[in-house]
Amino acid sequence: MAEPATQRGSLALDFGRAPSADVLREPCRTAAAWKAADLGEPAEWRLELSPSHLDELESALKAARKNGIVLLRLTGERFPLPTLGAELRRVARALEDGRGFAVIKGVPVERYDDAEINTIFWGMAQYLGFPVSQDSFGRKLGRIRCAAAGPELRTGGSDVAALLSSRLGGRSTVVSSAALYNEVLRGDPLLVDRMYGRFQLDRWGEQLPGERPYRSVPLACWCDGKLSLRYARRDIESAQRFPEVPRLEPADLELFELIDELAASAEFRFGIDIEPGDIQLFNNYAVLHAHAQDGGIADADDHLRQLWLTLHNGRSLPPEFTWETGGYGGPRGRGGVAPRDVIARASRLR
Repeated sequence: MAEPATQRGSLALDFGRAPSADVLREPCRTAAAWKAADLGEPAEWRLELSPSHLDELESALKAARKNGIVLLRLTGERFPLPTLGAELRRVARALEDGRGFAVIKGVPVERYDDAEINTIFWGMAQYLGFPVSQDSFGRKLGRIRCAAAGPELRTGGSDVAALLSSRLGGRSTVVSSAALYNEVLRGDPLLVDRMYGRFQLDRWGEQLPGERPYRSVPLACWCDGKLSLRYARRDIESAQRFPEVPRLEPADLELFELIDELAASAEFRFGIDIEPGDIQLFNNYAVLHAHAQDGGIADADDHLRQLWLTLHNGRSLPPEFTWETGGYGGPRGRGGVAPRDVIARASRLR
């Protein structure tokens, strides 16, 4: 197969945002470039937990509790899953080299209390990658409240977003970023060029002292044979509130409207019905995703648990497309939110 045509970052663009990396100028033809009609076989993206897998989870949970291991110190070695661990590593490879999303079905959440569910979720995630901080307080296991309808299709701030609901079902929507890219390329190659320029994303007050309140990153990256996209329109448009941020141009809005229009079409959208105990996994460089839960939100236990993960064997990315994030109780990861020094901050408040 011929190598895809690329153009170096020295390309002069009419809007003054020269791309800082190679530009993919042929359709992406990897497994990540799918449309809804291509996903007829659930085995490609779904793992059903077997009775033996559930026995392993029970044994690992008992061992973690017996040894008094706190969550931040719980690693795969301390949460042994002899056969399920191999399946989870296979899922991680599929997230990176396959369709870009997966669902693990059948965690028996009805058997366990809140702390036990957290331990199981965290322990299973260790076989995929390691969690990074989701906010400036360093929280790695978060809770999110989903809209009942009309959620925003977007990518997240880490390699992978992992979600678990312990009470409510719902529905998730996922769209291939590469398929959207291919369609934009087919319709207007100049708009594809624009995707490689830098855009500013609102950091919503999560920046460290002295840092800018927005992050400047490209929307698209072609590196080592993999296409990565970042798309969060609300964050981009919100960053316009800062006077020093370059104004969005008409062609930028044209690009956003085209992406939104394509992502809303039945040709590209794939819906997944979610039940309590399902773990959803989304590679943020490969898919856009959105989530809605059934019924109303009664209390915090109805919120989705969320982990942001750095994959153990994730793709190569240039420094202008991602960022390192430190945190408490773990190695430095990619993406996420750098935590403030909580102890020093508390001392100043006394």
